[in-house]
Amino acid sequence: MIPVLIFLGGGLGSLARYALSSGIQNLATKTALHRFPLGILSCNLLGCFLIGCLFGYFTHKSAPPWVFPLLASGFLGGFTTFSTFAKDTHSLWTTSLSTHALLQIFLSITLGLIAVSLGMKLGIKITHAS
Repeated sequence: MIPVLIFLGGGLGSLARYALSSGIQNLATKTALHRFPLGILSCNLLGCFLIGCLFGYFTHKSAPPWVFPLLASGFLGGFTTFSTFAKDTHSLWTTSLSTHALLQIFLSITLGLIAVSLGMKLGIKITHAS
């Protein structure tokens, strides 16, 4: 049953990533950020925040057995993408946009860690409030 949950969550997460990243990138096409991979950065940061919320929420209470396979490994695994981040960063670097590449690395890692931390705090706060 766990592989089915991961499969379903991963498919839905991948579709959500495609929709959100495409939408954000389309909005950025007529701005100064049109060459920056803002869509994937947004998905990865939102995914970091959501996984922080998920793990924070279940820090002091047990999760049903379907939660982590469906939502963490599945949905959020499909929603976020390290491979596209790496490809986008490589493309920026090799097209003489090294400043953009370094900014992509810095923002992804720094803001990703901050997003996980904030998500965990929010998840813990929601657990204590309920």
